[in-house]
Amino acid sequence: MNYLDWISKWSSYTPEKRAVRSLDTNTTYTYKELDEQSLKVGDYLLQEFPLKRGDRIAVIATHSPEYLMLFIAAQRLGFIIVPLNYRATTFELAHCLNDVLPSLILSEIDAHSDFLAEFNCPVSSFKQFFEEAANLKPVSKKTKFTIEVDQPIFIFYTSGTTGKPKGVIYTNRMMFWNSLNTSVQLEITSVDHTLNVLPPYHTSGWNVLLLPLLHRGGRVDFLKKFKAKKVLEYIEEEPISLFLAVPTMLRIMVKSKAFEKFQPNKLKYIVVGGETLSIPLIETWAAKGILLSQGYGLTEAGPSITSLHYHDALWKKGSIGKPNFYVEMKIVNSKGEEVATNEPGEICLHGNIVTPGYWNNSGYSLNKIREEWLFTGDIAKMDNDGFLYLIGRKNQLYISGGENIHPSEIEHILYKYDEIREAAVVGFPDENWGEIGIAFIVLKTEKPDAGGILDHLKQYLATYKVPKDIICVDELPKSGIGKVDREKLKELY
Repeated sequence: MNYLDWISKWSSYTPEKRAVRSLDTNTTYTYKELDEQSLKVGDYLLQEFPLKRGDRIAVIATHSPEYLMLFIAAQRLGFIIVPLNYRATTFELAHCLNDVLPSLILSEIDAHSDFLAEFNCPVSSFKQFFEEAANLKPVSKKTKFTIEVDQPIFIFYTSGTTGKPKGVIYTNRMMFWNSLNTSVQLEITSVDHTLNVLPPYHTSGWNVLLLPLLHRGGRVDFLKKFKAKKVLEYIEEEPISLFLAVPTMLRIMVKSKAFEKFQPNKLKYIVVGGETLSIPLIETWAAKGILLSQGYGLTEAGPSITSLHYHDALWKKGSIGKPNFYVEMKIVNSKGEEVATNEPGEICLHGNIVTPGYWNNSGYSLNKIREEWLFTGDIAKMDNDGFLYLIGRKNQLYISGGENIHPSEIEHILYKYDEIREAAVVGFPDENWGEIGIAFIVLKTEKPDAGGILDHLKQYLATYKVPKDIICVDELPKSGIGKVDREKLKELY
């Protein structure tokens, strides 16, 4: 099954072609160099650590070409990479580490050294590990390996909005079919070039553009930390043809002074996911001649599940597009029956892009994956043209006076109000109504016009949907990938 070793293939086909570059260290690797260095990393893992197929390697580090080499080596040898959040506290990391029980921990966070020493496995500095691997003398005989299709390659820990973080198992099979989905829908070729600024502890940092693009023989550049000005300038100066962003990043880029003169020559479009895009943000980028290709995915499947083709970006503003090629999808009601057109229901997924389950959590796996269908918890509807619109999370829905209310419907209306930059609506318990909606907003101006905002909401929404309170905040709390953290909003209220 070594057809899954894409780097080895491209090392043979186009050995001198540039594969990856680090903007932080200004280091570039060709496909041949990437292949050779990854082989060294694999040999170092086998020589220095007591690892066997199926063992977990926990990594607390930012994204880089070296991190990619570790992935390549682990895939070849059957080890599982567990990318952990380098922004997390030791309390948060402890839960994941005790759950996954790694056989090796690599960390670039020096402050965690005493904490990590408590775990019963080797712990190595991320930087030192790769320095020693790079200096390894070539072995006399090349290590033989077989990449198994159903072997897990990642365990991604979800953000834990429904309790403690859960480890999602991500297999080579999922990676392969997701890459096909992505390549077909986004029309990726070997001449494409992207800049990756998303963190490695989310599936999007690997499986939206990075691995699909390397599958096609393209080029990926890495930047450890997102900096709007630097990203805008780099996209403008280099032949970046595709770029992946979350809406928060796009909003920050728009506010940068560099955006005023931003005129990229090679950028075809920007791929966007993570949360719903506001219509004004879509229009702001469109005014620059840049179309946003919005999509939908999740850690448990894909993540390339639906895509809005950039040709449809303005015609179907706000849509997450249509299901991708190799995806089976249905939208069902609470009884499990498929809903009619324009009716909201839960997205359910089936096929090679769905996780086999959650690490050490068979009960939750059986709850989420029923008769081989993954019940995502995401609510959507399909219009008459077959385009999908994400309404919100099933667990974000609140019931006020017996009526089901989806926060994203209200947020969509709030974004139509010119003075609102960001908005999030959360349901809270109420003695009279069962639950009520509270809107949190970030304004573009310092003077809120509560009356104007309420009149605006009443113009578009039934009275029972209008939030009972509107709270102005300086910023909305967000997760590491830029999603609004609704649990923190609840604590704030």
